[in-house]
Amino acid sequence: MGKRIFWLMMLILVLTISCGEKKESSKGAGAEKEITLRFSWWGGDARHKATLDVIKLYEEKNPGVKIKAEYSGWDGHFEKISTQITGNTAPDIMQIDYNWLYNFSKNGDGFYDINTLKDDFNLDNYDEQALSYTIINGKLNAIPVGMNGRAFFFNKSLYDKAGVEIPKTFDELLATDKVIKEKVSKDAKSLDITSTDSGALFFIEYYVEQKYGKPILTAENTIGVTKEELADAFKFYKMLVDSGAVVSAKDRAGAGNFPDDQNPLWINGELGAVLTWNTMVGQYENMLKEGDTLVSGDFLTGIGEHKSTFIKVNMAFAINKNTKYPKEAAKFLNFMLSDPEAAKILGTVRGIPLNKSAFAELEKEGQTKGPLAEGLTKALAFAGPKTSPYIEDERTRKLGLEITQKVDYNELTPEQAGERLYTELEKLLKQMTR
Repeated sequence: MGKRIFWLMMLILVLTISCGEKKESSKGAGAEKEITLRFSWWGGDARHKATLDVIKLYEEKNPGVKIKAEYSGWDGHFEKISTQITGNTAPDIMQIDYNWLYNFSKNGDGFYDINTLKDDFNLDNYDEQALSYTIINGKLNAIPVGMNGRAFFFNKSLYDKAGVEIPKTFDELLATDKVIKEKVSKDAKSLDITSTDSGALFFIEYYVEQKYGKPILTAENTIGVTKEELADAFKFYKMLVDSGAVVSAKDRAGAGNFPDDQNPLWINGELGAVLTWNTMVGQYENMLKEGDTLVSGDFLTGIGEHKSTFIKVNMAFAINKNTKYPKEAAKFLNFMLSDPEAAKILGTVRGIPLNKSAFAELEKEGQTKGPLAEGLTKALAFAGPKTSPYIEDERTRKLGLEITQKVDYNELTPEQAGERLYTELEKLLKQMTR
């Protein structure tokens, strides 16, 4: 009987140890489970390729982590992210436009507070001033990538062929346009100031700031101009379009649906200049025909005495507040934005970086010079008054496009356009700020 009890006790002991080993084994297997982080961004082919190369490098260095890339062009990207955030299906890491913070995180609770991830993301690589742009209610909602400014970029080769200097005023632009049409191509245009998502909205902003020293929307989220001042801006825009020097929304529609940097006139060397974000320079440069040269030009003046270009944080990276892997997301972001190898790969596809480590690396590589950097430097020096982030809200952009198209098709007079923009902005501001 005693022997039976002894062997029974031994059997129980063996089984207990065995079960414990299985649990430990199971625990170990779980720890080695691969983590997948979803990462979304918008951009052109150059940005896509560089970002994918950085992802590949990170995965090689971190075998337990996979980054699922979700990327596209600009058009429709906001709507996609908006739907995902609303439906709680947003990626772990998101490239966001600066003004989206005010759509999705008015109180600072819309994204993960990166201040709480200091052990995994090196915030010392950023000046406090830079980070202040993306702090809401004391919470660091995103990491700003760089600064962005709207600037004029010219196809110098077109002006060389026509034998004229690159213009510095709107009067010079109109005069040189006639020469270009005579000597190079009757179909040529001198300036593209419209965009596929906002029409001439940002040119209207450029005009009223230069003439009146006031933004369309103030930093306090009020309308900063009168109906008459907006009408004045639309009159000037229509004059430029009617002269044949400037591309209109109607011209764009007639040429087909294409991204801003793929205007056929630009690709064929028949467009003199664009007014666009300095971070877009690489894409425009890549689209030039072989032998043509892009340069950063002066801001066209002659409207008024005030500085008038628009600057902002070009974009930012946010972490989903509901991510299962905040530390891992922060580690990947830190690598992408701070690692020397990553900095070399990304170059300036997202502009001149605010990250000190990345900037130092690009400076060594000679990548902090050229049209992109020159355009930003000029924009910072010619910046107009601070503007509400709601000027870039999708609803504001769509309103700008709609009114521009109606002006181009003579469905609205400049006076009616000024009144319409003012009245509709009043309604939109109430919706956006409540």
